[in-house]
Parts: sequence; C-alpha cells; structure tokens
Amino acid sequence: MYLKFWGTRGSIPAPGSDTVEFGGNTSCVEIVSEQGRRLVIDAGTGIRALGDELVQSGRPVRLTLLLTHTHWDHILGMAFFRPVYLDNTDITIDGCPKAFWGLAKVFDDRKGNGYFPVAFDELKANIRHSERIANGPLQVGDLTVEGIEINHPQGGMGFKVMEHNRCMVFLTDNELRSDAPVGRRPQDFAHFARGCDLLIHDAQYLPEEIADRRGWGHSTYVEAVELALQAGTRRLLLFHHDPARTDHQMREIEAKARELVKANGADLDVAAAREGEVIYV
Repeated sequence: MYLKFWGTRGSIPAPGSDTVEFGGNTSCVEIVSEQGRRLVIDAGTGIRALGDELVQSGRPVRLTLLLTHTHWDHILGMAFFRPVYLDNTDITIDGCPKAFWGLAKVFDDRKGNGYFPVAFDELKANIRHSERIANGPLQVGDLTVEGIEINHPQGGMGFKVMEHNRCMVFLTDNELRSDAPVGRRPQDFAHFARGCDLLIHDAQYLPEEIADRRGWGHSTYVEAVELALQAGTRRLLLFHHDPARTDHQMREIEAKARELVKANGADLDVAAAREGEVIYV
C-alpha cells in the first residue's frame, strides 16, 4: 500500500509563502492498497484537491472515509469534495461514531443553521454510514483496519491499517500523558502500534509550549518520538503541524527530533509530514 498526504496542518488552514514545503491544508491522508482499494482518513481542507484529482481521472469514485473526530479542521473540506455531487460516487463513512453526524452538519440541515447552502440530503453521491470499526476490525478489500480511542476533547479514534505483513498507524489529535484514563495512556498506544512499519502521530507543540496547552488534545514532537521508540516502529512522521509554524521552524523540529533519536542510540527514521508526499509502506 501507499499513502499520500493531502493535508498535514492542524487547527485551521495556514496558506502562504511560509508553509509551502510542509503544506497549509488541514488533515487528509489517502491510502491505496495493492488491489486499488482506497481509504481516506479525515475530510479536512486537503480533501478538496484529492476530490479534484479523482474526478479528473474520469472513473467512478469508490472509497471508505475514516473520520478521527468531529472537530472542524477534520471535516471542513467535505463540502468542497467534488465527488459528493456526482451520482457515480460511492462512499462508506466509518471511524469515530459521532463524527458522521458532525460531518453532515457541515451542510444545511434545513433548520436554518446557515453553515452551507447545500443540504446533506441533496448530495448525489451514495453515502453510507457504518460503525464497524467501533465494534471490531473493518475489512476493505485486502486492507484490515482496527481502531483505538484517542485522548482528545470530545473523543475520537485512531487507526491501524494492515495489508499482508505491512502496517501503518495513524494517531492524530492524541495527547500523550501518563495520567490519561486507562486505554488512552502512552503504553496503550505503544501496544497498538507495536512493531508497525510507519507511525503517523500528532506533534503540534514544542516541549516549552505544552504546559499552557494541556488538555487541548495534542502532543509534542518529543512525546511522539518517545512513543515511536517505545513501540519499536521503523518510521515516524510528525503530523498536525501548528498553523503558526513556518517551514523553517518545521525543519528545526525535524532536526531536533532526529537528535533525540540519535541520543537514544535508536534506529528510527523520523521526519515531519509534507503535503503532497507519497509514502510506500
């Protein structure tokens, strides 16, 4: 399988000359299996460009959309995802059980909420809501997806995607702290990601920033590196970049994360996720 980052930013889009390298669009990651089955994680603003590419291919769109949670930066792009306006599109939505209802509310609910001029029931695509992952593994062709509850305000879900003997884990908007409830502590996430080939984890804050942001549902690059080392993953990609972080500052974070790995004498490939980057797992 391979994956492509369509959106790597957190909290709010951050377009501009200072975010060209790492990207300004919010959370959206596409995963394609060897059989061509397509998973998309989150519908942040990055999903707009993905939708344009899918429509331009001229082929009917078939995909499973996995939603981590219902916060705006993870669902805002759905209204601008061109395939939902086409009757040859088939989308199954799974992941965090509450996220589907938040996604639907991006559109007009015919109660005058004023969010968007098009009502959800006017979309031409065939959109189905499933809650399979909350109750056990989801099978999408040759891909197996498992979920885990993340440590984030109002809840959410992280995902493990497996194909044959390859594995990647996606944990964004996840606050790593030892006093979290059982099931959402660092050791629980390390167990979930044990031995995976690729871990993508939230690293929005610096260590010197986190004290004032505890309880906001995000982690530092140091905590993400420590989790990857504890889990024994082969590769770590830092994700959900702070909207105020420039490309220069992101490169500094990469360098510090690599220094931390070196100081631990570990063999871990670490980088910050870049919008448009394609990764083979």
